[in-house]
Amino acid sequence: MTASISSPAVNPLSALTGRVKPLDVEELSVVAQEIAARQQTLAAHTQAVVAEQTALREQAAAPVTTTTTTPATAEPAPVTAAPVAVAPVTTTATQATTTPTQATTGGVSIPASSVAPRTQYDYWNKHIAQFAGKYLPDGPSMRPNCGPASVTMALRMVGLDIPGFSGQNSEAVLDKARILATGKNDTSVGTTDSELETLINKSGAQWSESTDFNQVTNWIKQGIPVVLSGNPAQGWNSRYTADQVYPFDGGHWVTVSGYDAATGHYIVNDPLSQIGPIYVSEAELRGYNQAHGNLGIAVFRDQAQANAA
Repeated sequence: MTASISSPAVNPLSALTGRVKPLDVEELSVVAQEIAARQQTLAAHTQAVVAEQTALREQAAAPVTTTTTTPATAEPAPVTAAPVAVAPVTTTATQATTTPTQATTGGVSIPASSVAPRTQYDYWNKHIAQFAGKYLPDGPSMRPNCGPASVTMALRMVGLDIPGFSGQNSEAVLDKARILATGKNDTSVGTTDSELETLINKSGAQWSESTDFNQVTNWIKQGIPVVLSGNPAQGWNSRYTADQVYPFDGGHWVTVSGYDAATGHYIVNDPLSQIGPIYVSEAELRGYNQAHGNLGIAVFRDQAQANAA
């Protein structure tokens, strides 16, 4: 069922909108192969750097017999980027798409309400990825997990979870979410909006669906997380390396978890991100959304749920 939530704008949800097509399995297969190749390259690079640093340390410990100076070696790039606080960048009219590479660990106050009882920095501690890494330690190399992962994050931001779980970041959570959404654990196909809405209901939450971008951004500014369809290639792909936010050109789901009024940027929890939440400009968010479906699903609790919690 569809439930209404209060908004400064008229809620255009008297009927369901068009459905979003499933992800292309062949696209995901190509992504998995690229990730495996990159991981092999990074592993080889790391081994080479470690060997070089070991040799340098041994050389430094040996008695000095000459006056030659050994050049300093650059620190190796991390195999998996860890979250680092980055202050928001103030943009100008000629730099409308210039944004930080990562959301800050502080300074963004997300509105809380009875329908979305948000907690401080939940966009950090509720992040989950769709493939193996810091935010999904036991995950696969790649699966069409973006829908289950995005709904899981949105549910946790309003104080709920996938039934049977409580905050765990594991592949079992996403498998259970997929089963509740689709009736089976078929990892060869993606999830549609109607399937994700089934998952939301079965997890005890409510949802509203809209293809009105202004309505979607109004929800986000009220602190209501929105599971948003789109194509990252038309949004923020180019600003990240593959080990930060893996580039994907195709149908995708993310959770938009907040809005930073000071900079005009949105906080996005992208399941393809291995660095946690990211900042995106409104132009990037709109480009992402328009490229695949124009659809947003608000996830929230009703008043009865809030009173009983």
